[in-house]
Amino acid sequence: MSGMSLLTPTATATVIATGTSDPAHLDFTAIDCLPRLRGSEFELVVGREAAADATTAPYPAVLFVPGAYHGAWCYAHYLRYFAQREIDCFAIDLPGHGALAGAPDFATMGIEDLGQCVRRACDVLDRPVVLVGHSMGAVPAMLAARHRRVQGLVLLAPSPPGNLAGARALPAVPLQGLVPPPNADEVRSRFVGADEGCDVSAVAARLSAESPRVLNDRYLLRVPVHADSVTCPGICFEAELDDPARHPAGQDESIARFLGLAYQCLPGQPHSMMYGARWQASAEAIFEWYARQFGAPSAAAEAASSVPLAVPASTSSSLP
Repeated sequence: MSGMSLLTPTATATVIATGTSDPAHLDFTAIDCLPRLRGSEFELVVGREAAADATTAPYPAVLFVPGAYHGAWCYAHYLRYFAQREIDCFAIDLPGHGALAGAPDFATMGIEDLGQCVRRACDVLDRPVVLVGHSMGAVPAMLAARHRRVQGLVLLAPSPPGNLAGARALPAVPLQGLVPPPNADEVRSRFVGADEGCDVSAVAARLSAESPRVLNDRYLLRVPVHADSVTCPGICFEAELDDPARHPAGQDESIARFLGLAYQCLPGQPHSMMYGARWQASAEAIFEWYARQFGAPSAAAEAASSVPLAVPASTSSSLP
């Protein structure tokens, strides 16, 4: 696709609007008002798209890839953050996730299939892009990093490639149907890093059942990534409060070293740093890396609440 006019309901920029400049960190409702673009097997949520001709856009777009059980909704705060800094940004709903929960044949899909979806999304955007992958979603992002349009790779609390020396395997899940998402207690402790009294119903309500093949691809380390195929700059962010059973000490740093990426441990961050109580600190870390690599719009320095916000109509378009 040549250009971005088909990817928004109008030619003007759109950003997420909320009632305050710092929304409750477990409130994702703002994302429900954003335009959604249908691909053959995926959907893109548009946080901002302003370039009339995306092929000449001065800065790469950011494409956020969610992890297991999660959809594009989990990046609601990041979309607002980057849109306010005049950086075009999108989040993908992969098959079986988010608005695409219950997709046909999802139970038979694996991480390689999700990587193909991310590559096709890069084809559709047809512009320079930085991939940001979280947890399991980091592996499809790694697989798609060889795409000609990918200019940067950001990994958030990533699952390891299957060929990472010393990576920790986990017990396999049964293959009988989709795997239900974690319960509220696990969401609270593992994803949010919150106390017992924290109400995580807003998160639990949006989580989707996961493909057992996707989970076993990760747990049994079945998906290798060829390090020499990742030639773009990148960074791996470790969440300090992550579950040591899934992210043992040194593993995230080893992933960074294996792929030739920079590494940074973010203090006080839970596994799902994009909607933890200190989500803005993690967004700032990503933005700072982005600005060092690619520069940033002049408005970025004075973004925050001074940027006018507009609520786009709830819109869905089909991608060619």
